[in-house]
Amino acid sequence: MDTKLKNYHKLTAVIMALVILLPSLAMMVIRPHYIRQQNNQTDSSYTDSELMYQLIKDCYVLYGEEVQNESGKALRPYDIFFGTGSKQETESDFDNDKEDSEYSDSESVAYDMENRYDDWESDFSTLRTYMEYDVLDTEDKGIIDTNRESTDKSHSLYQSLSRMRSTGVLDKNSEYAFAAFVEYGKSGTVKSTAFLSHQKDNASQMLNEIAKQNPVEDYEDYYNFQKPFQKPSERIYCFAMTKTAMAAFQEDGYADFFLTDANGDSDDLIVLFLALAGFVALVALLLPFIKPLETGDEKIFHVPFEFVATAGIIGMGTAAAVLSDIRALNSRSIYNVLTSIGAPEDISNVLQYVWGLFGWIFLFTLCYWVVGCLRNIFTMGVKQYIRERVLTYRLWPWLCKICRRTYDSLLHINLKEDGNRALLKIVLINFIILGVISMMWVFGIGVLVFYSIGLFFLLRKYLRKIQGQYELLLEATNELAKGNLNGTIPEDLGVFEPFREEITKIQNGFSKAVEEEVKSTKMKTDLITNVSHDLKTPLTAIITYVDLLKQKDLPEDERNRYIQILDQKANRLKFLIEDLFEISKATSKTVTLNIMDIDIVSLLRQVKLELQDKIDATDLAFRWQLPEEKVILPLDSQRTYRVFENLLVNITKYAMPGTRVYINMENTENHVKISMKNISATELDFNPNEITERFVRGDSSRNTEGSGLGLAIAKSFTELQGGRLEVFTDADLFTVEITFLKNY
Repeated sequence: MDTKLKNYHKLTAVIMALVILLPSLAMMVIRPHYIRQQNNQTDSSYTDSELMYQLIKDCYVLYGEEVQNESGKALRPYDIFFGTGSKQETESDFDNDKEDSEYSDSESVAYDMENRYDDWESDFSTLRTYMEYDVLDTEDKGIIDTNRESTDKSHSLYQSLSRMRSTGVLDKNSEYAFAAFVEYGKSGTVKSTAFLSHQKDNASQMLNEIAKQNPVEDYEDYYNFQKPFQKPSERIYCFAMTKTAMAAFQEDGYADFFLTDANGDSDDLIVLFLALAGFVALVALLLPFIKPLETGDEKIFHVPFEFVATAGIIGMGTAAAVLSDIRALNSRSIYNVLTSIGAPEDISNVLQYVWGLFGWIFLFTLCYWVVGCLRNIFTMGVKQYIRERVLTYRLWPWLCKICRRTYDSLLHINLKEDGNRALLKIVLINFIILGVISMMWVFGIGVLVFYSIGLFFLLRKYLRKIQGQYELLLEATNELAKGNLNGTIPEDLGVFEPFREEITKIQNGFSKAVEEEVKSTKMKTDLITNVSHDLKTPLTAIITYVDLLKQKDLPEDERNRYIQILDQKANRLKFLIEDLFEISKATSKTVTLNIMDIDIVSLLRQVKLELQDKIDATDLAFRWQLPEEKVILPLDSQRTYRVFENLLVNITKYAMPGTRVYINMENTENHVKISMKNISATELDFNPNEITERFVRGDSSRNTEGSGLGLAIAKSFTELQGGRLEVFTDADLFTVEITFLKNY
């Protein structure tokens, strides 16, 4: 059984090899024979061929050479065909109505004419080796110039072919494949033209029409140049090519130079190739149905569709390009290269043949493989084939995900960041798409149209999305403008998403401002209430005791006691008013500071000394930890004294009797920090941040003496001098810290 299977596999391989090899050999045999047959045909029409235009250009080249020889010096083509060679141009040479044109310059014409004449010479040099020509004088028909052998100069082509010129066709036994005659009269007028080949056609008429044309008529529109082109005068130009030279010329790859139906010739070969490729494709489709051969399901035929389609397009395009190009068909590159380096001609011919054979084998093998892969569409079914063999189908969800992610990233461009990255991404995506489209040859135009339409709808959708997001942003700002500080933006803002954070900041800022305003209003209300209370209390006492003093029978000791109380209440009222003035000036920053270098250690010791009586009157143990050295700071000594005084007085009022008070001064390289710590006699149930506000006391009942401005004044005077006063509480521990930065 195994031997039988092996035999079937060998048979399959042989069949496949023959199916590919036979068409390849057919192309190798038929193609050269067909090309030689076409090249040897003598009844081809030359009408509208490139040869007609080239012959007229050859006349101009021969005329240019004649003028050069007569002048004995090198002349520019411009000098030959437009004048004497002088660089001074008359105003008539150019259109005065167009004198502002960019190209109104004789030197531009001269430069262009030189390039054009070089092309004419280059083309004529290609024909010159294979073609015979004579230049005759129109009066005596004498030969002025020729490239024919000296033995042939006794009779010019014009005389030799005079009979055939009268009939308009070459004799069948003529050695020439074609002959052409162009006669110029005076002033370069075309008197007559004749084109002879082995069949009658209108080639002579076509040659005459081309000869009468102005070869530089585009100069008038392009350069605004009006000077006439000088054609040859009183000359007859004769051209002829033998059949042998024609064959050699075509063998060298110039068949399309003569034949107007060259593409038609290659079309026959294309049809032949398609027929042979169809045979290979048919075998690739039907061979797997012969079950004993067990072919068609090899792994080589399981390639994804995209690779198969690409290979098929490349193969067919390569074949079409080779078959449609006569020069490619007739080119013998390998042979020419090998012989040029000295290889034997026989070996070069064999290698050239093998190279061509391998090329056709490759194309037909590719055809067999592509059809074998696509055959699975019928055996598997379209749906299953798409699911298993089409990569695009498998990658479609992933591609959609990438597209959605890319689209979403474009909708969420961070306007705070540099936009170059986003722009680069857009340009790169567009570059890739246009690059793929540009590879589709002429079909790319249609794809580009669909791409442009799709891009329009995509951009329109993108714009509408941005407009919707902008509307959401406007709604949020409008709500904010109406005073709704708690409004939210539930939906995604896309490119405006960074504004969500900014709007939140604005909401928080407005909320904080409102809160501060409410707090300020409450403080103003409390201020009025507290001021009224603190002013009313001593004032009421003063009024009461003044009324008591008005009694005539009041004892002297009572009168003295009332006077003492009046003095006490008046002083309290005085201190309260003075504190109000101080805090008012400090708040409005109208205090004039007398800054000087002071020893803050000495100042604090002075305050301690001044308040020693009050300190001794309390049952408090003060612990002073001050530096021994001087600590010099630029401060206002009077205001700083008031700060220390207020804080120490505050301690004597509110500290728990029998406890210790710690006064520390820390002197560092950058700052000086003074801390005062004491245990409060009452529970500290207030906000430390509010205790330094005006008329805020730790004693909420306001039964203690004082204005409630001590800490507020201390904080204001500290901040006016560039310092910082902070209050901290920890259970019943009350701490005040004053920090002054050192300025060097």
